[in-house]
Amino acid sequence: MEPELLEVLREAFETRQRKEELDRSIGRALRRRDMGFEAYVKITSELRELAGKNGVSLDDAAREILAQHQKDAD
Repeated sequence: MEPELLEVLREAFETRQRKEELDRSIGRALRRRDMGFEAYVKITSELRELAGKNGVSLDDAAREILAQHQKDAD
């Protein structure tokens, strides 16, 4: 995932409101940054693909992507 989109995902994950779906939080984070629907589709597509492949939730897929990015950065 592109670094800019990873930052959006991190922001969405960290600023999520209680009981809010991750997709909605991603949309809000993108609007704050004036990014369009194309970015939303890129992020959610990658999350859904990973979630489906591993049989996990979108939240777990997001955690996995963010953890992998953090590990690569270290």
